[in-house]
Amino acid sequence: MTMMSDDSYPGLYRYADLASLAAQRTHVRFHKAHLGSLVLTSATGAITALNVAWLNTWLYTAMALVLTFGLVILWIMRASQDDKVWFDGRAVAESVKTATWRFMMKAPPFHEDGKAEEQFVAQLKEIREARPHLGKHIAAKQDADGLSITPFMREKRTGSLQDRRAFYVSDRLTDQKAWYARKAKLNADAGRRWFWIVTGLQMLAVALAVIQAVSGGMKINVVPVITTCAAAFAAWGQMKRHDELAQSYALATQELEELASLANGQTTDADFVQLVEQTENSVSREHTMWCARRDIHLSEDRGPSPRTGG
Repeated sequence: MTMMSDDSYPGLYRYADLASLAAQRTHVRFHKAHLGSLVLTSATGAITALNVAWLNTWLYTAMALVLTFGLVILWIMRASQDDKVWFDGRAVAESVKTATWRFMMKAPPFHEDGKAEEQFVAQLKEIREARPHLGKHIAAKQDADGLSITPFMREKRTGSLQDRRAFYVSDRLTDQKAWYARKAKLNADAGRRWFWIVTGLQMLAVALAVIQAVSGGMKINVVPVITTCAAAFAAWGQMKRHDELAQSYALATQELEELASLANGQTTDADFVQLVEQTENSVSREHTMWCARRDIHLSEDRGPSPRTGG
C-alpha cells in the first residue's frame, strides 16, 4: 500500500509546515540567546566581587555589552513575531491536513462527489485568507509543483471502502496514535528532567547560601548566578510546557486507541464516515487545546477544526 507523504498533501500544507518549522527554529534560538545573556551577565557580575580595578573595568564593559545584546535579541523577538508565525503556520498546516483526510475519505463536508473538489479548494482558500500575515512566509516556501488537489488524493478518494478504511487506519489513525504516544513520553521525560535540574540548582543555592552565612562570606558569591540559571531553566520549561503537553498527548493517545480497536468493525460507508469524524474530531480537539494554550484563535477557520509540531 502506498504511504502518505508530505508531497501527497496540498501545496498549502507543505508551505505552511515549512514556514512554521523555520519560525520555530528561529524563535527557539532567540529565546536561548536571551536567557543565556541573563546567565552570562549574572556570572560576570559575580566575578566583579574580586575588586580588581583593571579587571572590573573589562567586566563591567562586558556586562554592558551582554545586556545590550540581550535587549537587542528581545527587541528582534518582539518585532519579528516568529512565535506567532510558528503557531499560526502550524494551525494552517493542520487545518489543511484534516481537511485533506476528510476529502480522501469522503467524509463531510466533502461527501458529495460532484461538489467535493470545488468545496475543498474553497476551504483551502478560507484557511489561507484567515491568516493573511502568513502570506509572505508561505510565499517564501512555495514551489512550482504545488497543487491544491494532488493525484494521490484523487486516487485514494476513488478507492473502495475496504481500501480507504485500511489506508485511513494505517496512515492516519495508527500513525497519529503512535505520534501522540511518542510525544507524550518525550514530554513527560523532559518535564521530569527539567524539574529536577531546577530543583537541584535551587538546593545547591540554598547550600551555598548556608555556607556563606557560616563562613562569614566568600570572595565570589555564586548564589545569584545559580539562582539565575534556575530561573532561566524554569522559563525554558515554561515555554516548552512539557507537563501540559504530556498530559494532553496521553489523553489523545487513549482516545485514538479506543477508536483503533473499533476500526475493523466499520463495514458500511456510514460506519466508516463516523469513524473518520470521531478520529478527526479527537485530533482537532487536541490541536484546539494546543492553540488555546498559546492564545491562537481558531474561530476564523470556517472549515473543520485543525489538529500541532508541532
